Amino acid sequence: MVPEGYPESAVPAEGTEFPTDAPARTGAKNYLDRLAAYADEDGYTLAAPKRYSISDWWLNLQSLPSSGVLQRVQGHLVANTLFATLVAGLAAVIRSGSLDLDLPFDTSVLEAKDLNLGAPFELSGGILGILLAFRTSQSYDRFWEGRQVWAKVVNRVRATARTCRAYVTTAQPEDEAAQMATLLRWLEAFPVALKQHLRGERRLDDFRCLQDHERRELESADNLPLACTYALSARVDMVRRADESSQQASALLWWQLESLLVELQDAIGDSEAIAGTPVPLSYSRHTSRLLSIWTLGSPIVLVDHLPLLLVPPATALVSWMLLATEEIGHIIEEPFGIHDDRPKILPLQRYCDIISRDLAEENRLIENAVSMKRGSPVLEKEEVAYSKSGGVV
Repeated sequence: MVPEGYPESAVPAEGTEFPTDAPARTGAKNYLDRLAAYADEDGYTLAAPKRYSISDWWLNLQSLPSSGVLQRVQGHLVANTLFATLVAGLAAVIRSGSLDLDLPFDTSVLEAKDLNLGAPFELSGGILGILLAFRTSQSYDRFWEGRQVWAKVVNRVRATARTCRAYVTTAQPEDEAAQMATLLRWLEAFPVALKQHLRGERRLDDFRCLQDHERRELESADNLPLACTYALSARVDMVRRADESSQQASALLWWQLESLLVELQDAIGDSEAIAGTPVPLSYSRHTSRLLSIWTLGSPIVLVDHLPLLLVPPATALVSWMLLATEEIGHIIEEPFGIHDDRPKILPLQRYCDIISRDLAEENRLIENAVSMKRGSPVLEKEEVAYSKSGGVV
C-alpha cells in the first residue's frame, strides 16, 4: 500500500537492498507549508525547498500572531508592555496635578529646559545595533559551518560508495556482491549515527539499513558515528589485502578509500566543535542585559514624545524588533538541534534520506559498469552495436 501523497516509485522493489527512491510528497498547499517543508523530516527532493518571496508579504503579516519567534519572546514583551503602561499611567497622573508628591530632593532639575532623557538612548542605540548585528552574524556563521559539514558528509559518502561499487574487486568474486552490500549499509548508517550523536539521541532501531548482528556492533559504542568509521575501515581493509591478480591497484585504491573515511571522521570532529562549543555565555548575558535595560527604559523617553496612549504599543513594537532579532541569533547558533527547547534548524533527517536515496541510485546506475568490468557479453555486444551505428540508438 502506497501512503497518500507519495509516488509509486517510493515503494522499494521486492528483493532490493536499497529503496529505488526516497519518499517525497507531491506538493504543499500554500506558501507557509512550502516554507516549513524546507526544515521538515520527510526527505524532499532538491527542487522542493522554497525561499521567501516578496509576493507573500501580506500572508507574512497575517501569520505574525502565530510566529514561532514571537511566541518565544512573548514573556519579555508582556513585561515591557506592562511596565510601559505603568509609566504612561504615572505620567498621566503627574501631569494632571492630582498627585502631590513630597519628594526628598529638589525637583527643579527635572524641569530644566535642556534636560534630555533620550540622550543616553541616542548614544547607546548605535552600540546596541552593532552588538545585535554582530551577534546574529556570528550565529549565522555557526549555522552555515554546520551546513558545510553535512555537505562534506554527503559528498564523501557518495564518493566512497561510487569508488567501491565501480572499482573494487575482491579475491573471491562470488562474495563481492555481499561484501559491497555490507559496505554500502555501513555508509548509509553513518549519517544516521552522526545525526543521533549531534542531537544526543541513541535509537538503534533507526538503523534499519543494518542487519541485526551489525546493530549489535553499535550497542557497546559510545560514539556511534566513530564506530561506523571503524566498521567501514575494517571492510575497506579487504582492498589492501586483495591479491594482485584480482586487484592490481589495491594499495592505491585502499589509500584513496581510507582518505575518504578520514574526511568522514574529520566531519565528526568539526560538527562536535560546533555542538560542544556554544557562544560564550558572558557575551550572550551582556547582550541580554543591555537589551533588557534599553527596552525597559524606552517608555520613560517615549512619554515626552508620544501621546500617552501610544506609549505601550510603541514600546511593544520596539521591543519586538530588538528581542526577536536577538532570539533569532540564539536559535540559529545551534544548527543541529541538540537543545529540545529550540527548533531543529538543519533538517538532518532529510540529509540522511538523501544519502539513502543516492546510494540506491548509485547501486542501480553502476551495476552496468560492474557488469562491464566483469566482461559481460551482453554489454559488450551493445557497445559494439552502438559504435557501429555511429552513436545512434
